Amino acid sequence: MAETNKPVKVFVIAGDENCLEQATISARTDGTQVSFFTDVTPIKDEKVKHVNCAVYKGAYVASTDYEKLAPEVTGVVEVGEQRTERRPDKQKGRIPVEMTPFPELSRQDGYTTVLRGALAVPISGRHEVLPSGFNVTLVEGKEVYRQEPGQSTPTITPIQLDANKRYAFTTVFFKAPEHGFRVPIINRPGALETVVAENPKYACLKDASGAWVTRDDVVLYDAQPMHNNTRTPGHPLQVGDIAYGGQKVFNAVGPELMLGHVLGDCVEEPVFLLRFATRHYIWFMRGSRSLGHDYQPPSSGGDPDLKGSWDVIHFNWGVWDAGYKEVTSKYYQGHGNTTSVADFENNLRTLVARMKQTGATLIWASVTPVWKGEPDKPNGDVVAYNAVAEKVMKENGVIIDDLNSLVPKGSGSWVDPNVHAVGNLAPKVTETILAALASRKEKTKPLPRVLMIGDSITGSYLEKVTQNLDGKAVVYKNSGNAESTWTGLKKIDEWLDLKQYLQNGQEYLELVNGVNDVLAHPDRFIPGYQNQGVELAGLTWFQGIADSQSPAQTAVYEKNLASLIRDLRKDLKAPQLPVVVAAVAFGDGKIHDAQMAVGDPAKYPEFTGNVKSIDTRMFVPSPGQVGSCYNENAGTFLEIGDALGRAMLELMIWGKE
Repeated sequence: MAETNKPVKVFVIAGDENCLEQATISARTDGTQVSFFTDVTPIKDEKVKHVNCAVYKGAYVASTDYEKLAPEVTGVVEVGEQRTERRPDKQKGRIPVEMTPFPELSRQDGYTTVLRGALAVPISGRHEVLPSGFNVTLVEGKEVYRQEPGQSTPTITPIQLDANKRYAFTTVFFKAPEHGFRVPIINRPGALETVVAENPKYACLKDASGAWVTRDDVVLYDAQPMHNNTRTPGHPLQVGDIAYGGQKVFNAVGPELMLGHVLGDCVEEPVFLLRFATRHYIWFMRGSRSLGHDYQPPSSGGDPDLKGSWDVIHFNWGVWDAGYKEVTSKYYQGHGNTTSVADFENNLRTLVARMKQTGATLIWASVTPVWKGEPDKPNGDVVAYNAVAEKVMKENGVIIDDLNSLVPKGSGSWVDPNVHAVGNLAPKVTETILAALASRKEKTKPLPRVLMIGDSITGSYLEKVTQNLDGKAVVYKNSGNAESTWTGLKKIDEWLDLKQYLQNGQEYLELVNGVNDVLAHPDRFIPGYQNQGVELAGLTWFQGIADSQSPAQTAVYEKNLASLIRDLRKDLKAPQLPVVVAAVAFGDGKIHDAQMAVGDPAKYPEFTGNVKSIDTRMFVPSPGQVGSCYNENAGTFLEIGDALGRAMLELMIWGKE
C-alpha cells in the first residue's frame, strides 16, 4: 500500500458471486466453438464437423485452378477440435476419439489435398481462421490464411463473420493435410479488452505502454474463508483475479475494479476493499448465498427453537501452534515461537473441559503434518502434540479422528511447506461424524446439530463434509479461523454459543468476524500497513441470486435487507455506516424492487442520506435477456462498479454536511 500517514479507509463489498470477477478479460476466444459442414445449405442427415476432401495428382502449384481439375479421390473428413469420450474402464478422464481420416493418397508425395465446406461461428465479430498445417485458406473467395513451407509465421487476415451463418471456405494444403481447425473471435462482445478498446471512459485501466494498471493505493482483500481458504492478505488492485490455495484462476473482472478506481481517485486516504463473497460451488446452487438463510441477520428472527445444544463437536487445533512465528510477526501471540508441548496439553485440557459442558459428543481431529521448518526456525513437533492430545482425549472420552495418519510419512505436508498438502480428508471426517451421531441415544430433531471448530485445514474439508451430511445433520462452523489453542482459549465461549448460529446466518457471522478481524489486526491483512489506523468507511451490497429463486425468501427480502443494514451497523459499531445497494437486474423484478425500496427515504426515513440504491438494469446491454451474472459482460460490471463508487462518495459527502 502506498506510503501515507493517513488512516486506511476500509470499504466492504459483500453479497454473492456477482461481487467477484465474472466478466472475461480476453477479447480472443480459443477458436474451438466453430461448426463445420459439407455445404453452405443445410442437408438432411448431414455430418457436422465434416467437410469435403479432394486429392489431386501433382504437387501444389500456385497457378493451378483446382476447381477445374478432376480429383484422384474424394470423400469427407473430420476437422476442428479433437473429440473425446469417457474412458471405457469408467475411470476418471477422457480419451481421444479417432477422427474421420483423410484419404490414404493424401499422405503420399506428389499429391495436393483440398478441403471445401462451410463454417459457422456462434458470436458475431471479427475472426481469425486458423487451419493447421501449411496451407492457403479462403472464406467466401477472400484469402484469410497463408503459411507456406519455410514461412515461420503465417499471414492472417481477420474477417467479419455473423453468428450462425454458414460461410463457404476452401483450404489448399501445400504439404500433408491436418485435421486441426480453429476460428477464434478477436473482439468478443462484452470482454474487457473489447470494452476498453471501444470506450475511452475506461482508458484509465491501462498505462501509457498499454499494460493493465495496478494500483498500490487501493488494496483488495477477500475475507470469505472458503473463497480465500489460505487467508492470503490483500493485494494491490489489479485487472484479473488471483487464486487461493490452488483454486482456478478465472482471468476475469467484476465490480471491484471500477469501484476501487473511483474510490482511489477521490478518497485522499489509502483504500482497502474488503470483499466478502464466494464462487466456491455449493452442490445445489452454484456459489450463491441467500439473505434469507446464509446472511440472515439476527433481528430477522432466526430459528425460534433455541432448545437443546450441540449433538457433535468436531474440533482441531495444532497447525498454527506448530508454525514458527517470529516475535515481530503479525501472528505472534506472546507464547513463544511455537506453542510448547506442555502448553498445548494444558490448553487442550481447558478447551475440552469447556466443550464437554455442552453435552455434545466430542471428536478430536489429530494435527495434520507440519514440515520441520528451517534450521534456524524449527516448527513445533506435531508427533509430540498428537501424543499429548491422544492422552487428553482418552482421559475425557473424546473420539479421535486420526487425520494425521491419512498423510503418508515422507509425503505431503510432512515435507511440503504448504500445510494444506494433506489430500482429501472429507470422507474420513464424514465417516467419523456419522458414527458419532449414530451412537447418541438422543439427537436434536428434525436434524442433529454439528459444530466444526478449526483452522483452514478444517475449512478445506468443511464444504464436502457439509454436502455429505446434507439431510442427515445441520453443520455449522466457528466464524473465522480458529488459529491456535491460544485463540481458542479466548473465543471458545463465543464459538459454542448455539443461539448465534440459530439466529444468524453463517455468512452473517463470518462477515462480521471478517470485518472486525481487519479492524482489530490490520497489519495481518493490509500490505505495507504503518500503524496509521483504520476506519470502516462504507458497505456496498450486491446480492440476490439465491433469494430470487425462492418465493418465500423473495417475499421477506425487503424486511431482511433493512434488518441486515441495522444489524451490521450495530455489530460493527458503525451506527451511520454509509451503505450502497445494487438493485439486481435479473429475475422477476421483485428482488430489484425490494432493494430499491430500502434506498427510498420516503419509506425508510432512518436511511436518509446514509443508504442509497442504484438500479443496475440501466447497465444491461439487452434488457430482458440478462442472466444471474449479467451475461459475464465486462461493460456491465465496470458500469456497476463505477456507479457503486460514485454513490458511496455521494453518501460520504452527505455525511459530512
